[in-house]
Amino acid sequence: MDLYLVRHAHAGSRGPGPHDKWRPLSEQGIERAGELAELLAAVEVGAILSSPATRCVQTVEPLGERLGIEVVETDALWEGASIDEALELLEDHAATGAVISSHGDIIPHVIETLGQRGVPLTGRGCEKGSVWVLTHDGSQFTSARYVSNSSALA
Repeated sequence: MDLYLVRHAHAGSRGPGPHDKWRPLSEQGIERAGELAELLAAVEVGAILSSPATRCVQTVEPLGERLGIEVVETDALWEGASIDEALELLEDHAATGAVISSHGDIIPHVIETLGQRGVPLTGRGCEKGSVWVLTHDGSQFTSARYVSNSSALA
């Protein structure tokens, strides 16, 4: 089964303070969220999970509406969260598949950890609105493939 690890789309400028939970997507980000809904509309997933940050939730809401799946917020995907918690969340949803929206500090660390565990990685990057497709065979992750904003999912 596949998991789709999505970096939130473009948001406005970061405000003061270490976390800016309520920062929404920019117009560019809203457009990308719609593109992601199109791109991922045919995938088979049992859940859509997101960091509680507004920009992460807004990135996957159009897909949730399209698929009729509620976006579930979890602190395991929030900026600065434990990579162990994030990986456990991925494992918990590997059997049913999921679209998972998170941040530019969590996603690269997850991918790096999978690579260190011997999972073959194809591509590299973590631009806003991009997707990592993680394939799981029922017992372990078997591959991770990067899909940039301009790439097709197939």
